[in-house]
Amino acid sequence: MGGAVGLVAVLAVHARAAGPSLPASGLLPVPAPAGSPRVVEPFVDRPGAAGRPPPLGGAGAAVARRDRALAGEPIPRVPLPEPFGHTLRPGERFRFDVSFAGNPAGLARAEVVEVVQDAPFQPGAPAVHLRGHARTSGVVSLLAKVTDDLDTWLDPVTGAPLASRNVIHYDGLRLRYRHRVTDTDFYGRGALRIADRKDERATTKHMRVPRDTFDPLSAMAWVRSLRLSPGKGATAHVMDGLALLRVEVVSRGRQAPEELPPIARALGIAPSTIERIDGRLVRVDARDRPKPGARVYTLRAYLSTDARRLPLLMETDMWVGRLRLVLAQYDPPSG
Repeated sequence: MGGAVGLVAVLAVHARAAGPSLPASGLLPVPAPAGSPRVVEPFVDRPGAAGRPPPLGGAGAAVARRDRALAGEPIPRVPLPEPFGHTLRPGERFRFDVSFAGNPAGLARAEVVEVVQDAPFQPGAPAVHLRGHARTSGVVSLLAKVTDDLDTWLDPVTGAPLASRNVIHYDGLRLRYRHRVTDTDFYGRGALRIADRKDERATTKHMRVPRDTFDPLSAMAWVRSLRLSPGKGATAHVMDGLALLRVEVVSRGRQAPEELPPIARALGIAPSTIERIDGRLVRVDARDRPKPGARVYTLRAYLSTDARRLPLLMETDMWVGRLRLVLAQYDPPSG
């Protein structure tokens, strides 16, 4: 899942000198040139009759008519997020203690690594490299050992994601796969390509998405950059693996958690200088319609109101308990 869970997602090295070739059908545009990613406008995909099987009768015909009607709906033209590339400062590092239902569950790290001159699939395009890592420990590791690595490359001006790689390894769980690698290439804002490998099974998916779509790490950076008045909110989308999520956040103004993380005092953060942000997360399709039966997850984040915008505490309510990330260590930007 995304949100607080997605924020602890992590990344490993994703370095490709040249981008993948596009499908011959021309469904997606060519990768954006060096510089800020261009916007892919919403489109209407109206299915044609060529190559289609004869229409079904009864309930099958009703389903086919519904699917054709839905396919004809355009992707909503949502506003572009405000640029936040200037808030990404190389050398900044965070370490979080993770607990689940009140029990120690692991740790998570996130950092702004560096500015590179060649994005993974756009030679000559500069990018900011973010990295995250999470792993289980404590009681949870007795049931399963999980490592989750995420690397993301963002446009240094807008903060829009250019590419990401997510590597997850499971040990101790009876799952259909043990090792998963998901590469996501963003073709401008509004289109992407996902290469997903689970053990030896590989699939490739091309998607049109709302043009405010981030990956989990860039979504975390976006939330940190927001300066909202109390009661005001913002909306964006997050691509977490193969799932598209809509995230809605609203500022509750200056409000500290009941228990302040111990590191807050060491960092000079008083309860009166903490902002609470509430959020909701739901899985949607490319046209922003909630998936049938999709559950709405609630989120809370407490950030410092100074220029550092430090995420002191993040939590989300799961169906079996509360997942919490508490800031345990912070390294300021280099220089």
